[in-house]
Amino acid sequence: MTPIDRMHTEKRRLLTTTPPRSAKAGAIASAAVAGESDPAGTAASAPVEKKPLSKWSVGWRVTVTVVAFAILTCGQFLNTNDFFPLGSLTQYATAKDLNGQVNSTCIAAQFPGEDEPRRLGFNTATVGIERGDVEAQLDRVIANPELLQTLADSYVRLHPDEPKPEAMILCRETTQLENGISVGEPTQRVLATWEVR
Repeated sequence: MTPIDRMHTEKRRLLTTTPPRSAKAGAIASAAVAGESDPAGTAASAPVEKKPLSKWSVGWRVTVTVVAFAILTCGQFLNTNDFFPLGSLTQYATAKDLNGQVNSTCIAAQFPGEDEPRRLGFNTATVGIERGDVEAQLDRVIANPELLQTLADSYVRLHPDEPKPEAMILCRETTQLENGISVGEPTQRVLATWEVR
């Protein structure tokens, strides 16, 4: 017996041990194994059985939808992005003034032996937190600058070969727009500083 014959025999055995849905379906399967064509077009006209969803399947889908809607609603009333992407949608609700200003929160660190503070990337890879997470509670961080110690600790943990910062500086960079295009150099203002312990 050749390998191809063995393969056909194995297919036939699998098909015959699986009970067909109907006599017509069994005839179609047998014809397919034998390599015969379907001149009457019975394969195309064979009805497909659709099984209704179980109570469990319906239940978890409804539960997930209700929970997502509840989180989205809470995010709107609390005006927070803590539940992103189901948080507050106010960031999309208003147009920006094309001749206004764009404010961006930044973080810098003073390292030993350096005259000027060095600006750091405001992301999880550099200081262990994203910029948006700090901006969402900016007033709290400004009122409690000791919270910047966490950023310093994360920097040291994520960059063990780098020197430890002496101070962390939370700043805001402001860019002026004219017709939607930035003009001039951005200005920077210190919002809070913390001497690292």
